[in-house]
Amino acid sequence: MGAYDRLAASYDRLWGRYARRTAHEVLDALPPLGSGTLLDVGCGTGILLALARVRFPEARLVGAEPSTGMRGVAARTLAGQGVTLLASPAEALALPDASVDALTCLNVLHYLEDPAVALREWWRVLRPGGILTLQDYVPNGLPGFTRLVSLNDRELVRVYTVPELAGLLEASGFGGVTARPFRIDLFWRGGLASGRRDEQGYGAPG
Repeated sequence: MGAYDRLAASYDRLWGRYARRTAHEVLDALPPLGSGTLLDVGCGTGILLALARVRFPEARLVGAEPSTGMRGVAARTLAGQGVTLLASPAEALALPDASVDALTCLNVLHYLEDPAVALREWWRVLRPGGILTLQDYVPNGLPGFTRLVSLNDRELVRVYTVPELAGLLEASGFGGVTARPFRIDLFWRGGLASGRRDEQGYGAPG
């Protein structure tokens, strides 16, 4: 997370438009939350959570962000909005079992060495019937896209296609999985996959 500590001060200026576009796409996919709990994993500078506070004024909002620099920006952005910030990575969340009604994760998957580990953890903290909405950028069809991106992001592990996003959720036992592409801007394409934690069973593979 050292790279994001260094990027934190300039992130919103460089990537704020991209982050807001993807956040709106994810929030539009969520059902009404009422007073339920929304957890944003890898919340960065808090853009989704700030938008979620307007969208879901009664909800309990929690952000998990392991980068100290990004979390510091988020704390300033979200000051006075009743948002809890955790210094937790995607794979080890400091939350009780079955304590979250909706979980979002934006633009993080491509950094995870083993997504199945994170998905097990997300399953753990979601309540039965809780919804997971996973978003990331996907290949845009240009030859050499992934190589071009990796040259500018040394921490990149893998870029997934939209069907692969859906497959990750299905392999981890989430039900009612849907997935679709969307356009972020002229260069970037996004993928969004959603599913629900089933009422019974622990779906993620061991």
